[in-house]
Amino acid sequence: MARIKNLVFSNGERYPILIDSDGTPNYWVTLYVTEKLRPSQTQSAIINTLGHLIHLALWEEINNRNLIEEFTESKFLSTEDVYSIRDHCMLDSRSLRKWLKRSSSNIVRFPSASTANFTPIQSISSNHASNRMSHIASYLDFIVRVLLKNKLVNKVVSSSIASMNKSLLANKPKGSKGRGLATDPNLKSAPPEAFARILEIVKEDSPDNPFKGTDVKLRNAIIFEVMDSTGMRAGEILSLQIEDIDFHNNAISVVRRHDAIEDPRKRQPVAKTRERRIPISQNLTGRLKDYIMDKRSIIDEARKHPYIFVTHKHGKYFGKPISNSTFVNRILKPAIAVSPELLEEITRHGFRHNFNYNLSKRIDSINAAAKIDSNIKPVNEKMEIQIRKELNGWSSDTTAETYNLRHVREEANRVMYEDMEHWSQFINKE
Repeated sequence: MARIKNLVFSNGERYPILIDSDGTPNYWVTLYVTEKLRPSQTQSAIINTLGHLIHLALWEEINNRNLIEEFTESKFLSTEDVYSIRDHCMLDSRSLRKWLKRSSSNIVRFPSASTANFTPIQSISSNHASNRMSHIASYLDFIVRVLLKNKLVNKVVSSSIASMNKSLLANKPKGSKGRGLATDPNLKSAPPEAFARILEIVKEDSPDNPFKGTDVKLRNAIIFEVMDSTGMRAGEILSLQIEDIDFHNNAISVVRRHDAIEDPRKRQPVAKTRERRIPISQNLTGRLKDYIMDKRSIIDEARKHPYIFVTHKHGKYFGKPISNSTFVNRILKPAIAVSPELLEEITRHGFRHNFNYNLSKRIDSINAAAKIDSNIKPVNEKMEIQIRKELNGWSSDTTAETYNLRHVREEANRVMYEDMEHWSQFINKE
């Protein structure tokens, strides 16, 4: 089975490649990544594309096809092939592989033959499938043109190539346009009380705290506090360096450092939005200082790099900056597992939505106070959007509005209920 490997060059560049089952890099995929993706795409974007191409290779395996050989002979995808790839793109890769593994077994145990144990192949969202097929179409168009570059290509062949690419793109699953209830992330996000609860759980003195060791408890509590107070993404928090903390003015800076030489992680966490400076409380500044000076500084390996949050478990990664997988599996998931009935919908990105919800509530408080005290300047809609963009690192007004949907909907519901209560008084009198 093919796998993705991340190389780190001497200049710090992260270069993901696809390794075939025989342990060698896949020539055609590597060529495509080098020529088309590497100049403009981030490490994460390239990894996502490689995942799509692995899924295409699975289609070839299932259908006993070799598209490289077929393209070399000027045999292109038929309409039925396009339909087949489209349907294949709708399937979850891991679920499909499990199904294939079960169906390939020659021995059938009677209990497992029961229909009660039948597990269907899971599907993915239309947006994901559409994106997957777009990357596959781009890759196949690139490959076929490279293969036939030195051959005499007539009009018929040239037309067939263009038609194949057009057909693949035309048959993409219809993804949503980013509007409507189905695409509103707030509807699936955990409620505000869930975030308040998880902050209580991770406090160092909490009886529900699932972590061991005073240093780990302090580190994890601070990470959750930073997410809650700043709305920073997990990758931005994991990439924080000591110099990003302004201990005198109580602020955190989000700095873009893609392909940083000093980062020992092959899968480098990075900032996705614009650089920005976010005010924090004096208390949080002090807790960051306590962790850096009292816990982090006594680890020799940690003093070799500038990243704030490090691994405290003795072993290969002791003192090194924590990875994304460590954050998910050893910090976030254990905290959620304490109270899954309330916290199961919490995600890393959910903290970002909750931060913006709390920001809306604070702005409401300011505007309410401004009605009473003329010395307080109210925050109008235009100013609110600018504040939200600045704190979150966005350049789009639309994005800022999206993250305010929960609060807007809450206010709309409040107004509607008040209106219904008002009119119900007259109805009851009649």
